[in-house]
Amino acid sequence: MICCLTALNSCSSQNAESKTGKTDVTQSQVSKIKGASNFFVISDWGWNGFKYQQKVADGMARFSNIIEPKFIVSCGDNFQTSGVISTQDPLWLSNFENVYRQPSMMVDWYPVLGNHDYKGSTQAEIDYSRISRRWRMTDHYYTFVKKINDSVSARLIFIDTPPLVSEYYKGDGYPDIIKQDTAKQMAWLKDILSHSEEKWKIVFGHHPVYSASKTHGDTKDLIKKLKPLFEKYNVQYYFCGHDHDFQLLKEKNGKTSYIVTGTGGEPRPASMDSLSVFSKSVPGFSLVSLYSDSIRICFLDTAGTVVYKTIRSYK
Repeated sequence: MICCLTALNSCSSQNAESKTGKTDVTQSQVSKIKGASNFFVISDWGWNGFKYQQKVADGMARFSNIIEPKFIVSCGDNFQTSGVISTQDPLWLSNFENVYRQPSMMVDWYPVLGNHDYKGSTQAEIDYSRISRRWRMTDHYYTFVKKINDSVSARLIFIDTPPLVSEYYKGDGYPDIIKQDTAKQMAWLKDILSHSEEKWKIVFGHHPVYSASKTHGDTKDLIKKLKPLFEKYNVQYYFCGHDHDFQLLKEKNGKTSYIVTGTGGEPRPASMDSLSVFSKSVPGFSLVSLYSDSIRICFLDTAGTVVYKTIRSYK
């Protein structure tokens, strides 16, 4: 518990690039974090409790006992390595229900689909929302607004990136890919972004737009399709997984910051490139704190210690 309190103290620092502090946390600092609209982001976690999945889940539970996140976002690859076959698939128990079983994990989960989810039935992951009290994937892509206070809200947008990536149309390993209407999704995304009047705009998908990882790296299809919309309509953050590390990337003078948080089960070696602000490979999850005038993001390891933190003020 001490390490989690230290993480709260460090994450509330006004200096976004300072090192993690080791001083005692005060009640006012705890209250400041708890006063935000907090949620977790996790990705690439579906290993039936093996590798680091259970350790990350336990760390999330301990930390959430303190700050009480309002919900959890999953950026895909929810089920390694071949998705689920139905809403009754035993993997729902061994991979989700029995892993994130702690009382503090019983909040709404908002997932998107990853490429490994597309090796099974993507419709089953959507339909599970009708069974589960917390699984909230209402469609392949969806959006909603979260109020921060009476005058400030955040638009959260969840997109389906595998059908936007051309390599998945080769062969027959992804049976649901050809069923998707990508033109319809892109028109929907443009419409949502162009009409959004919320102060904060955050998009979640599985595949990176930019990534310095040598495993996957940049997704050229998404640089072409998504980046122009993000820049035109002032999306502040795009969160994703696919590469199994923590990353923060940003173009010089770019409007959008790109977050990779694919460390929910199996970290892989990290690397950096010309767009990298930070990169590290450790198992963990991300904490996002929404305020009326800023967004704070902390990368946390399994002990709840801050690996990196950043703050973005509204301009």
